Amino acid sequence: MTTAFITGPTGCIGAATVQYLLDHGVQHVVGMSRKKDFSRLEPEYHDRLEFIEGDITVREQVQSAISSIEPEWIIHLAAFQTPDCMARPLQGMEVNVIGTRNVVQAAYQLGDKLERLVLASSSAVYGPREMYPKETVTTDVPYRPANLYGYWKVCNEGMGQAFHRETGIPTVCIRLSTCYGPGRDLGMTSAPTAMLKCAAAGESFRMPYQGREHFHFVGDVGAGFAEAALTPFDGYGVFNLRGITIHTETFIETIQSVAADLGIADLDVGIAQGAQGMPFVNDLDAGTSLAAFPNMPLTSIEDGVRISLLSFREMAEAGELEAVYNPGG
Repeated sequence: MTTAFITGPTGCIGAATVQYLLDHGVQHVVGMSRKKDFSRLEPEYHDRLEFIEGDITVREQVQSAISSIEPEWIIHLAAFQTPDCMARPLQGMEVNVIGTRNVVQAAYQLGDKLERLVLASSSAVYGPREMYPKETVTTDVPYRPANLYGYWKVCNEGMGQAFHRETGIPTVCIRLSTCYGPGRDLGMTSAPTAMLKCAAAGESFRMPYQGREHFHFVGDVGAGFAEAALTPFDGYGVFNLRGITIHTETFIETIQSVAADLGIADLDVGIAQGAQGMPFVNDLDAGTSLAAFPNMPLTSIEDGVRISLLSFREMAEAGELEAVYNPGG
């Protein structure tokens, strides 16, 4: 029986990853998180995910979970996001650095039983867009994080590289930017999803930032991490997740257009007065990602917005939608 172990399995990205793994031949998926909240998982997957309650900052809990199931694949997603790291830096370091180290250390104990280690990185490892003169930003450009979250992701990539050098086990780090769609409800870049929720609920929303932004639909993110685990691969690699860079105004115009097609009227969405510039890099190059993992999907902005609005409208009609923006912190 094939087994995958995933940290953060009930978060936005984790839930999408779990569902993709189960839909693509993985027989046994085990997830570890501090609390059991299956609200982001579709109901048909609830009984198919084996859940372990645990904290990645507690080494013994991570070691026990991983050694007991001996997975072929480990996908490490659990982390504090940027605003939480800024508000609680010591706890952020404990989760994002020590937690990752605990997962990697447990992976060492599996030896050749482990086929792949996949770690979540971030576009936060890059500097500002103007630092990179080329048309797209490749993974071989210099690091220049703007905050602790970014530096801790650099540290995680280093742990992954060291793990591969010492064990020879294939190891992949995936850098991503703004994830949007059903299930995204926390973090500074959850604002586009908050706008979609408000549009579906008939409420007003103003984007707190503006500029060019690199978007990933949530289903593509889950599929990307799963493909990084399941697709044959040797060595160590850092890859940008496939995505689409557009201006905030274009994203809003797409919401307005798709909402009109769906009969959602009287939208009141836009950019906040005095909105700051988008602080993260865009134009992430995914050429090497496609070469290594050709089945990584790419949902168009129009389709991603449509799927999201339909889902959020259904939730609103059922009284289950919280149309709020929670940047964290």
